[in-house]
This record gives sequence, C-alpha cells and structure tokens, in this order.
Amino acid sequence: MKKSDVPSNLFVGAILRAYEKAVSKGEEKPQPSALWDYIVMECLRSPGGFITMFEWDTSRAKNINRIGTIMECIERGHVPGLVLEGDERGRIVISKAPTSES
Repeated sequence: MKKSDVPSNLFVGAILRAYEKAVSKGEEKPQPSALWDYIVMECLRSPGGFITMFEWDTSRAKNINRIGTIMECIERGHVPGLVLEGDERGRIVISKAPTSES
C-alpha cells in the first residue's frame, strides 16, 4: 500500500465487519490477523473478490502483506472508530477508539 493510496469503502467496510464478527466470537481485542481471516472469507464469496476488494491499492509488489495493509489503514485513520494498541503480552490488537463524552 502506497502512502498516497486511500482504501475503498468496500475494504474499510470489510475491516469493520470483520472486527464486529471477531468481537461477537468472544475476542474482546482481536489481532489484525483475525480480521484478515474474515476478510478472506468475504472475498471468497464472489468471483474476483480479491481483485475487487483491493483494486484501490496501487502497489506493484508481488507479495503484499495484507495484514499489514489492515494495520496501516487503521493507523492512518481510514477506519473510523478503530485504533491499534499493545496488549499485556506485547501483541498488537485492535480496539474501539476512545470516545469523547460531551
């Protein structure tokens, strides 16, 4: 993923749906790899699903770390409501962004 790339609404939505599925399965703060599993399942449901999901990514790399792409999208603020943080074991996990109470 190039710095100038902006993820599609389809990919951002897939991240949000994957996060909600992981949380509903009991993972309070899932790791990015858990989200990737759900995104893969979503891509496999339609012909050309991976191409459609990632057509916004202009990187020409042959081997792309899509778990890293998920993390970059969250870090850059493209996925509303989610943030990356470290857990007690030093792993990177995804959690809801803190909300400001008015």
